[in-house]
Amino acid sequence: MPAPSDIVVTHPERVIDGDITKGDVVAYYADVAAVMLPELARRALTLERFTKGLPAGGFYQKHWQKHYPAWIAKATLNNVTYPVCDTPATLVYFANQGGLAYHVWTSRVDAPTHPDVLVFDLDPPDNGFEMVRVTARLLEKTLGELALPAFVKTTGSKGLHVIAPLDGKDTYRTIEQLAAAIATQLCTAYPDLLTTEFYKKDRKGRLFLDTMRNAPGATFVAAYSLRGKPHLPVSAPITWAEVDDDALRPDRFTLRNLRARLQKRGDPWATLRSREGSASAALERMLASGR
Repeated sequence: MPAPSDIVVTHPERVIDGDITKGDVVAYYADVAAVMLPELARRALTLERFTKGLPAGGFYQKHWQKHYPAWIAKATLNNVTYPVCDTPATLVYFANQGGLAYHVWTSRVDAPTHPDVLVFDLDPPDNGFEMVRVTARLLEKTLGELALPAFVKTTGSKGLHVIAPLDGKDTYRTIEQLAAAIATQLCTAYPDLLTTEFYKKDRKGRLFLDTMRNAPGATFVAAYSLRGKPHLPVSAPITWAEVDDDALRPDRFTLRNLRARLQKRGDPWATLRSREGSASAALERMLASGR
């Protein structure tokens, strides 16, 4: 298995955005591999590639390519053979291929029908980030009442992701039922704040509480992934105290400042797998309480 330094970086001078080059992107992923891989590894990967920089646009790629080196892992799920990013060298290899954003399943390839994470994507209307912060705290409280640990990260786009690590013993069906039940409960309790309406025209200024990331084959952006947006924001794990910080924005952390943040504060998700919740037990609690 090669080391990241063994990967030959081609055209490191290529401009990705502003003064950010392809070499900068590769170096970023080499530096964050240790904190990124625990939740990226053993998951079917969909890459968002920008081979000519942001101005030229990007595209999604989920198929394992025949030119990939043999040491890059793969898994066939639902008749698609996906690449799997299990090592720092693989992370760097894909960055050299123009991979900018890394999107993954909520299950691992060795247990593809049993997710080990529950995801809520908080999608606000324009200029509605305060709604995101309020909703994140509501979800933290609700998950806590269901004995589910709650973690949070920026999306690098518009909102936040609230995450509950799971024990992986339940199927997608149970996780989808649980996510829908929680969303219904919160939308009923806060009808002026939240909605599960998919179409923007039907949201009427409310935050879209998106649970669709929990469906089989659906993806969400991995923690510490860059995003294909100006200044290359990061989908960055944060603490719950930071959710209350008025300075927080979904694109606050970028390729330029994320590594200094890690050096100063460490990884807010270092304890993510110290306690994993049970989706079926949480669903039973909801049903028993009549929620």
